[in-house]
Amino acid sequence: MRKTIAFGICAFMITIFLGLFDSISVSAKMEIPEDAFEYNGHYYYYYSNDSITWDAAKEACEELGGHLVTFTNKAEENAIWRYMGELGTPAWIGLYNDGAIDRIYQKVGDDWKWVTGEKVRFENWAKTQPDHLSHFLQDSFDMYAAIGRGEEVVFTEVEGILDTPSWGDFDNEYHVGKHDIKGYICEWDIYEVNVSNAPKKLKKGKSVTLNVTVTDKAGDKEVKNAKITFKSSKKSVAKVTSKGKVTALKKGKCTITIKYKDFTKKIKIKVK
Repeated sequence: MRKTIAFGICAFMITIFLGLFDSISVSAKMEIPEDAFEYNGHYYYYYSNDSITWDAAKEACEELGGHLVTFTNKAEENAIWRYMGELGTPAWIGLYNDGAIDRIYQKVGDDWKWVTGEKVRFENWAKTQPDHLSHFLQDSFDMYAAIGRGEEVVFTEVEGILDTPSWGDFDNEYHVGKHDIKGYICEWDIYEVNVSNAPKKLKKGKSVTLNVTVTDKAGDKEVKNAKITFKSSKKSVAKVTSKGKVTALKKGKCTITIKYKDFTKKIKIKVK
């Protein structure tokens, strides 16, 4: 499956001009393998390699219109883990720490970040991880996460390590023996929730029915009969029905969350 995303007239003209040169391309395409694994509106694919750095894996995913995998919760991680099966581990994931290393044991969420910019709400570090060991061995201030089985993501044998998914932190180019990172997981977020008439302000007593569409970016088409849910952060300020009708009740501010599968769109409304 492929999708070419247009970036406007300027980008289109630049693409035509640079297209004269075989070695240069500025088009952004979403290229998803036909046998990719689908879960909750996302596609995933494991790529194997003799040995690859985190930077190279990140670039490879982005060139395909995706990104290194991010995990929102344990259910998503378990689904990907089952898909990986015997494909091979450890594998790079989209979690990184870009230099704020000032102690050995850090809590995820402080300095660790997902490549997509989303908040780090879920962690699954192996026992003793992250330990930033390769930082001291390689004199690097950037660390990157990989997922693997037990001792694949730690540097020594640790009691209690199980044959279950867990994360370890590595230097970008740290490859020694069984700790070679020989693969990476790309993820494609194929759906996008759009609201064409989102109001910024609404007078008390007034109502508006939100015009919501869901786009399948991989197929470049609108999703028909999409099952969308609506939720108000402050029902006393503005309520919303299952059909997307928002009614302003009293002065204040609230956020309406529109959700399709794992994809959300939030609109902020001020009631006057």
